[in-house]
Amino acid sequence: MKKISQLIVILMAAVMMVGCTGTSVAEQGNAVQIEKDGTITGSLVDVLDQSYYDAEELKSMIVDEIAGANNTQGSTVVELSDYKCDDAGNVKVKIKYTNSDAYMSFNGKTFFSGDAVTAKDTYGLNGNFLDVQDGKITTDEAVVSEDAKVVVLSENLNVYVPGKIVAITDNVEITGKKSASVKLADENGEEELAYIVYK
Repeated sequence: MKKISQLIVILMAAVMMVGCTGTSVAEQGNAVQIEKDGTITGSLVDVLDQSYYDAEELKSMIVDEIAGANNTQGSTVVELSDYKCDDAGNVKVKIKYTNSDAYMSFNGKTFFSGDAVTAKDTYGLNGNFLDVQDGKITTDEAVVSEDAKVVVLSENLNVYVPGKIVAITDNVEITGKKSASVKLADENGEEELAYIVYK
């Protein structure tokens, strides 16, 4: 049973083995932050049952997974930027990716961050787009302009972008002017895509 997203493959596998905590994605704090230069930081917060893994063992597993991904790519495209585990087993991990291709390759989930033209050519910009003004959804249907930036993803994550969000699909909730939370119906069935548009 997949309790959390595949943001961090090896940590996800560890949590699967210890069972579910029942908390939502938003409560866990699983998120991606997209920077202006195209780099992405993925963060995951969860609770580790230390009867199965200790903190250093888990960190070593994550480091090995990242090293394998970089060896496959022939360059450093994924980097562990932060790892913390307290005495209660609360784990906080941050992984930095050079771009959305590196994120998608490492996590095995659809993920795109770039211009609207490329997003349309690759993913079709399908869906019911809702207009967003100053962090609030309006009653108007949104039109995605070619000069906009688009995030396309197939995971329930909190997403932070480097600009003001102007449109979302109806499987996304606005949490701020530059942040949103993806609410996919079923990650285990047919792939559903969420879109976040910003400028």
